[in-house]
Amino acid sequence: MANHQHHALRSFATFVGRNTGLHFPEARFGDLAQKMTALAREAGFEDLDHYLFQLMAAPLSREQMKALCGALTIGETYFLRDPKSYRVLERQILPGLIAARRRGGRTLKIWSAGCSTGEEPYSIAIVLSRLLQDLPEWDITLLGTDINEEALERAHRGVYSKWSFRNAPQWLMEYFTPVGEGHFEIVPHIRNMVHFSQLNLAAERGNALTGGTDIIFCRNVMLYFHPEQIEKTVARFHAALKPGGWLFVGPTEVDHQRLRGFSCHHYDGALVLRKGEPRRKTPRPPAPVPVPMAASSVASAPPAAATDRLYHGASALPVGPLPDSIEQAHAAYRAGEYQEAARLALLAPHLPENLALAARCYANLGRYQEAREQCEKALLLERLNAHTHYLLSMILEQMGDGAAAEAALKRALYLDHDYLLAYFALGNLCRKRGELREAEQSFANALRLLQRYDPAEVLPDAEGITAGLLTQLIKGMNAGLNRR
Repeated sequence: MANHQHHALRSFATFVGRNTGLHFPEARFGDLAQKMTALAREAGFEDLDHYLFQLMAAPLSREQMKALCGALTIGETYFLRDPKSYRVLERQILPGLIAARRRGGRTLKIWSAGCSTGEEPYSIAIVLSRLLQDLPEWDITLLGTDINEEALERAHRGVYSKWSFRNAPQWLMEYFTPVGEGHFEIVPHIRNMVHFSQLNLAAERGNALTGGTDIIFCRNVMLYFHPEQIEKTVARFHAALKPGGWLFVGPTEVDHQRLRGFSCHHYDGALVLRKGEPRRKTPRPPAPVPVPMAASSVASAPPAAATDRLYHGASALPVGPLPDSIEQAHAAYRAGEYQEAARLALLAPHLPENLALAARCYANLGRYQEAREQCEKALLLERLNAHTHYLLSMILEQMGDGAAAEAALKRALYLDHDYLLAYFALGNLCRKRGELREAEQSFANALRLLQRYDPAEVLPDAEGITAGLLTQLIKGMNAGLNRR
């Protein structure tokens, strides 16, 4: 990339961040250039730099903002995406809230921030309709907002293709009527529960629409924000929530140690933040490590009874404030100072996440036995953490214990049967051992899950690897398997 163009993209990336909150680091300049080149041509510009500098020369018009957001935002969503969050909403959060409101008011306000084409707020409306037999007696405000006006126009229409129902349960179709070939329209009583509005989360000003909210959903939105913008957005959510209100976010979107005014609650893989409580840890219930499954059953979900035990067992017990060393440990890790990060993490060895961080540090230093010991200590405190089982599998593989690594991966998949990286790692292990059928099955599961991501999206916990790059890598491995 030419230096002058590189300079233009750096300036424009800053401009985009200021106006939309979207963060384009230098590693994504190529993606930014590709998307903006298409917009430049539509606007009649052959020279990308000229187009970028014209956009930056004056405040963006509404049409320019609409085009920019349409090009740069990723509208990847579908109904009941991340079913764990909806189970938590339906079984853990709403019952208590509904019981309290029945005693006075019968009002609820829920905000889906970054709702894209509307699948999320409509999913929430369906959950509410299933819980409230006396729904007409309630005053419910269900707001869906997004920066992308084109996405909101589709949300208003409420018509969706089969792609929006991938992985959805069959009963969901009770809330839709077929319209044309392969398209379905949301039923009127659900559509009328949701109101949509254009809203830019990066804007400094507040919004009267969002105040006094009971529950906010903002998942897979802040992945694309600069850390400073994430802090501002979370603060905005805090101001919008009522005391005791709930915020659903993706598990990797926010730095939990930097949160102010929220407590963290983990329910069977779903992260929920609550306003106005002291910081607390949410231990999982003690349970035996699941028996490893046979390779042919890796993709199957845990039995329903086991899922319910994991789901209903979550509880919250208050503990004291977290020490400053935790934040310092994460900062040292990000700086590559692994020895210091491990030392700081182990100042609070009662926290399983600190033990796991120390394990990662030792693994990066090549001290695999120490890494294994810390990882196993973390699992003694938190047996149901799929990410720690995955980390242990990576350490065991480096130590040459492929069988134990495979068992750890299968435990991770037992706990989270949508664990993309675990499927990829399992396929790689099987490939190395010449178990071609098992490798193909695991790779197929990984490719299925990768379809949920935009190719340019950086995968969680994947050290900067994008969905498109991992897809190409797996397809290359599959081609190698087929040549054997």
